[in-house]
Amino acid sequence: MKRSFGFRAKVVAQVVLENIYKSFQKGERQEAKSAGQNGQAHPAAVLRNINLAVGDGEFMVLVGPSGCGKSTLLRLLAGLEEVTGGNIYVSDRLVNEVPPKDRDIAMVFQNYALYPHMTVYDNLAFGLRRTGQGSKAAGEKTYTHSPTRALPLWLDNLLIETTRQLPKGLRYQSEREKAIDQQVRTIAQILQIEGLLNRLPKQLSGGQKQRVALGRAMARNPQVFLMDEPLSNLDAKLRAETRSQIVKLQRQLGTTTIYVTHDQTEAMTMGDRIAVMNAGQIQQIASPLEIYNHPANLFVAEFIGSPPMNFLPVQFKSPLLITHDQFRLTLPPLWEPILQSYDGRSLTLGIRPEHLSVSVPAPKNLHVRVELVEALGSETYIAVRRMDSLAARSQTLQARIEPDRSVQVGEELWLAIAPEKLHLFDPNTGLAISP
Repeated sequence: MKRSFGFRAKVVAQVVLENIYKSFQKGERQEAKSAGQNGQAHPAAVLRNINLAVGDGEFMVLVGPSGCGKSTLLRLLAGLEEVTGGNIYVSDRLVNEVPPKDRDIAMVFQNYALYPHMTVYDNLAFGLRRTGQGSKAAGEKTYTHSPTRALPLWLDNLLIETTRQLPKGLRYQSEREKAIDQQVRTIAQILQIEGLLNRLPKQLSGGQKQRVALGRAMARNPQVFLMDEPLSNLDAKLRAETRSQIVKLQRQLGTTTIYVTHDQTEAMTMGDRIAVMNAGQIQQIASPLEIYNHPANLFVAEFIGSPPMNFLPVQFKSPLLITHDQFRLTLPPLWEPILQSYDGRSLTLGIRPEHLSVSVPAPKNLHVRVELVEALGSETYIAVRRMDSLAARSQTLQARIEPDRSVQVGEELWLAIAPEKLHLFDPNTGLAISP
């Protein structure tokens, strides 16, 4: 499928990860090992059984806590790490043994990785000059500056570098370099950095550096963009602005993008789909709202959402009654078929802060004491602890209440649980029980 990006047509790629495993052997960049019973060191598996298909032009977000393996997975895609097991396909081509420069993949790093001695213009043009992509953009197969003479890539680059400081009329400029110049200026216009092309990276702000790093990846017009927490070094306001800019650019270009972050807000607002990772495995792959409303297990339910979901141990009694030390609640009828096998068993009840509301004393409501109030203007969050006999060792719960309701630390409240919004999990497996 061909798409035009204003500077050259390209094939948008599907990315498929098939049964990916990654272990770090002794002597590799990480020294993580696990000792067996015989006392000998064994390779530490950091990725296990990863299966993921990213569609043409899709924005896929990998999200998870630090150390879950998401950045390692991105490095495997880029070819910066070798796969221990499994296959990686880009546009139906197996790339396990393909060197990074030949994968047609561009990566944006967390620390920008700009060349400090080069101007913004040269940073944007660097990849094109090294790979000869400028000639492809111009439709050439050789690099010429006259009808009768062709130059190899290394000599073409050498002449460009050595004449760069000369007056404009004396500079060497091939057709390839003219195509590169057009491509660089097109990207600069898209990113609104035309006025920065002659600056060095040290003369740029954090947001400007990030746009240059994005531009360098975009200039190559790759099949796939890889982004490894590119916004983590920016302040909150600039991070929000750049986040929306990246999404807008990705939709404009239509390039397959895989974005790594530990920030669930970025994941929820940017991705077409989200892959939640933990301990080297994918826990769930779905759209942002599907993951939020229907988490696959306890980890996903707790990790996605800010503040996180509250959890309470309960007992289930057929047909629809759940009981806790402090309350009794009747479930909606749709739960009855799925819970028949759980009669008399313990379950974990999950409820999000926005589905707890201040109510009146009742057997079905929670009696709590307020321990913390966070008034944000548009909404107010409170941290509470139960008032029953187990309150001293119970976990803190969080609720979102109306912003105009005045609540004081130490105040006692009754909180109602919205039955149609609660979640139930098997405490043994951690898996969600869905009606």
